[in-house]
Amino acid sequence: MEKQITDYRNILVSRTDNLGDVILTLPLLSEIKKHNKKARITFLVKRYVENLLRNYEDIDELMIIDDYSGILSLSKLIKSKSFDLSICVYPRFSVALAMRIAGIKTRIGSGYRWYSFLFNEKVFEHRKDAVNHEADYNKNLLTPVCNSISRGYDFKFRYDNSEKIMLFEKLSNFKIDISQKYVIVHPGSKGSAINFPASGFSGIVDFLCKMNKASIVFTGVESENEQIKNIIVQSGCDSSKIINLAGKLNLRELMIFIDNSSLFISNSTGPLHIAGALNKKIIAFYPNSAPMNKTRWKPLSNDTLIFTPPNESDDMDLINIDEVCEAMRNLI
Repeated sequence: MEKQITDYRNILVSRTDNLGDVILTLPLLSEIKKHNKKARITFLVKRYVENLLRNYEDIDELMIIDDYSGILSLSKLIKSKSFDLSICVYPRFSVALAMRIAGIKTRIGSGYRWYSFLFNEKVFEHRKDAVNHEADYNKNLLTPVCNSISRGYDFKFRYDNSEKIMLFEKLSNFKIDISQKYVIVHPGSKGSAINFPASGFSGIVDFLCKMNKASIVFTGVESENEQIKNIIVQSGCDSSKIINLAGKLNLRELMIFIDNSSLFISNSTGPLHIAGALNKKIIAFYPNSAPMNKTRWKPLSNDTLIFTPPNESDDMDLINIDEVCEAMRNLI
């Protein structure tokens, strides 16, 4: 009889790429725990997501790939942990080889890589076709060891009230009160998809200013400051009424800040999936073409409005800003 997920006790899951990809792998971890509460899960990730995932309920240990300079050092660590199952969610030769050298008995991964021989349990799905959601593709990696995979998505981010208070104190320097209503505008995407244009975000900011129902706060990384400044100028809104936090928050602080927001407006990007995992009100912009489309990458909030260009186009300039503004009127 083939082994099932309930037979494993020490499991390594690797996802060593971008923020959104990591977040959409978390339901896989919850699915494992749902079937096997005794399983110990180690999550192999990049360092930049470490503080975000601190105290995450379904992660017993974080392993940071940045700490290991090569395949041999990584495989040595993996071997020392005595894992009996590994799941290579983001297939990379170096990680797959390290798992093989470490002698993990059951190694699950994609069947469509030249190095797929390093996996002894393979899943044959072409993600580039984008016919399923990324979270489902991730959970489907359990099919070799699980006969019944649920279709729900569980997220279990948590933080202490003391962390919220510390963030409240930090943001008071920017004249933000997170107990009051605010809307987050996050225009960057690090090139993960075709972006809604800056002119569109300027129109959104102009509308939010005129509504005057909530504070407007921009988030992003430091390198996006110039882009954000241009959006604010083009909006015609008094810049003193808009707060720019680009580069000011780490990922954990951003998660807490998003969790206390009234609305999150964004392109397809990692922080959008934080908002989705927290079940926030969301307005998002997507192109129509695979593999960037909403079918694969939509945020998993139950309160999401997604705007795409008409006629299956990928021209984001064609999204009707008046329709977006009308949606905001009903959400704030």
